[in-house]
Amino acid sequence: MNKFRDPIHGFIEVTDEEKRIIDSGPFRRLRNIKQLATTNLVYHGAEHTRFGHSLGVMHLVTQTFDAVMQKNPNLFSKKANENDKICLYYRQILRLIALCHDLGHAPFSHASEELFSDRRTHEDYTKDIICNTEIADYIEDIGKEFQKKYGNEYSITPDLIWMIYGGEVMADGYKRPDYPFLQNFVDGELDCDKMDYLLRDSYYCGVNYGKYDLERFISTLTVYKTKNSMKLAIETGGIQALEEFILARYFMFIQVYFHKTRRYFDKQLVEALKRILPDGHYPAKTKEYLKWDDNRVMYELQNCNSQKVRPFMDRITMTCVYETPAHTSVSESQKFQMIYNLLCKELGARYIMIDSVDKVAHKLHPFYFSSSGEDDDSGKTITILGRDASEKIDLMEESKILNSIIAPIYIRRIYVKKEKVQIAKNLIKKVCLGGKENGRTR
Repeated sequence: MNKFRDPIHGFIEVTDEEKRIIDSGPFRRLRNIKQLATTNLVYHGAEHTRFGHSLGVMHLVTQTFDAVMQKNPNLFSKKANENDKICLYYRQILRLIALCHDLGHAPFSHASEELFSDRRTHEDYTKDIICNTEIADYIEDIGKEFQKKYGNEYSITPDLIWMIYGGEVMADGYKRPDYPFLQNFVDGELDCDKMDYLLRDSYYCGVNYGKYDLERFISTLTVYKTKNSMKLAIETGGIQALEEFILARYFMFIQVYFHKTRRYFDKQLVEALKRILPDGHYPAKTKEYLKWDDNRVMYELQNCNSQKVRPFMDRITMTCVYETPAHTSVSESQKFQMIYNLLCKELGARYIMIDSVDKVAHKLHPFYFSSSGEDDDSGKTITILGRDASEKIDLMEESKILNSIIAPIYIRRIYVKKEKVQIAKNLIKKVCLGGKENGRTR
């Protein structure tokens, strides 16, 4: 057993077979992919990478799965011996999904995804890396060991890992009714990906917004069985821990992920990347794509003569002169548009940049009923269970705190070049004198 010392979770254990994946080229690349893009230009400690996050998610998915299984013995089979084998099998599958889930991220993570070619996404690259690189061989080796030890029905393949994580329709030979339940642990409203990045991002940014009671949160997770399947749920005793978790994510979006300066530099990074990438896009072929990481981007930018890269490289900023509240109303959007039109007319569009943020921080409906009257089994919504495991609790009734953040985060900002800032502020004040100033003049 190998151990990685992690600043968030302490020692993280990995098997020799898993370490082969961690030591592979595609996984080592994650050491050079910043978790939070250009956030280090605002919060200078945010130098952490997708490498540590991937290990953290693997650690948490193991803890969470073990905790839920301990609370729900014989969940997969009434035969204890068979149930134990299935649990070990699913546990390994989850560890591999968690370890590999971010392999396809672009340099600087989400910031530059608009430069993917052929309508590709980072998930498309992740699938290719899992299924068509050396990592596929290492996953196959782990699967062969499981088959040798437990039988042919316990096969683990790269295709299976991707189909569960990607939520794809299962091909013949891969179908098990429990696979959608496993996806809840890595891609849902209560998933281990969120659990890790909130704590990790807040730690490295030096802020308290993303902190929550991890141990209590995990200890109150359980299983809710519907007529057709199972989903990850939380006990009513964990509502306060859930509130803390949801608010942590909400405040991290408001204060860190959507920080006005970070958003500005993300845009400048994209403009700079267009000058150094072939045809202004990342390569469509995965082998060539894997050659790009943050280090290569910075090297190419340092050697680029285009003036278009200077704002990012020299940290030349525009000033945010106006922004709407976190939950922009129709009237506030109209005022924003009026101010923007006025500034364009008086200053000229070349002195102005706008930014819009639109994000649902959490799907807070406790359960969703489809048109057929059946529960939503996707794991994308949050289910609260009462003392009777079959009783569902309305989260919005139980938690008055969360009622105020149901609406999506929708922020609109106007940036102006520094030489025009004072003129812009004076114009904005004239507009705002005509009514209540809901937006903020910076």
